[in-house]
Amino acid sequence: MKAMFSVKTTPMTQLLCPLFDECQVEVWMKREELNHPTVQGNKLHKLKVNIQEAKRQQKDTLLTFGGAYSNHIAATAAAAKQVGLKSVGFIRGDELALTPDKWSPTLKRAHQNGMTLHFISRSDYREKNRPDTLQKLQQAFPQAYILPEGGSNILAVQGFESLMSDIESQCPDWSHLYTAVGTGGTLAGLVTFAKFKSHRSILGVATLKNADYLMPIIAQWILQTTEQKPVNHWHLLTQYHMGGYAKKTPELFKQLTDFKNTFGIDLDSIYTVKMVMAFYDQLQKKLLKPGSKIVLLHTGGLQGN
Repeated sequence: MKAMFSVKTTPMTQLLCPLFDECQVEVWMKREELNHPTVQGNKLHKLKVNIQEAKRQQKDTLLTFGGAYSNHIAATAAAAKQVGLKSVGFIRGDELALTPDKWSPTLKRAHQNGMTLHFISRSDYREKNRPDTLQKLQQAFPQAYILPEGGSNILAVQGFESLMSDIESQCPDWSHLYTAVGTGGTLAGLVTFAKFKSHRSILGVATLKNADYLMPIIAQWILQTTEQKPVNHWHLLTQYHMGGYAKKTPELFKQLTDFKNTFGIDLDSIYTVKMVMAFYDQLQKKLLKPGSKIVLLHTGGLQGN
């Protein structure tokens, strides 16, 4: 079996524009879209400890779930190929089974990286987390290490220790840290490993509608990994979903274009763009005080564009 991939330390880029000067804030972007060519952004951190565990259990396959445009599907296939594991993806939408010409670039790339794709109905997909469903899958694939949709679990949370260490080193006096949130593992990892300072806030921007159900899940992961040590104030912002996951709106495309034109940085159209929109909205509503030092975490996902 091949060695585990290495994690590259990425830049912390200061974002300069008149609005930030006017509001008397410093804004930085942690460039995790640059951490790996194929297993990009937060997915790298979620997968690394899980892959170590799969190897410890002597499994030869990563099995997981996702939609047609899932960053997690793309990253799992690429990571498995790199470390010499097989991969299996259960994909939402059985209508795609007989129409490979309609597969998204994400699915085509995952397939090229060796992932075996199983297309299931949306009703069956909703059952993916049931214990009996997972038990049947484990029986059908005894050599598979099963990862949840989005890759978020307690081991994924542990994978953010090195990233948070980089952020603390590169920008030690940050006051606010923003991240996009899909399934919650990234936010939980950042809260878990950030140094505690009473004035700090960590803000997750939910990309799905009705994401309040994630709050107790995230809180439990944090509790499990911090052992009741003090943690910074954190909050899940659920009002910036822009119509729901993967919804395309003129406002989103304008933000993508404006950000690229202003700072020369590409955002992804599902996650980081909503995080950036939330940050700008809070800045313009004066929820970020003068003197704040803000870090925006770029979680990758550019393959989804």
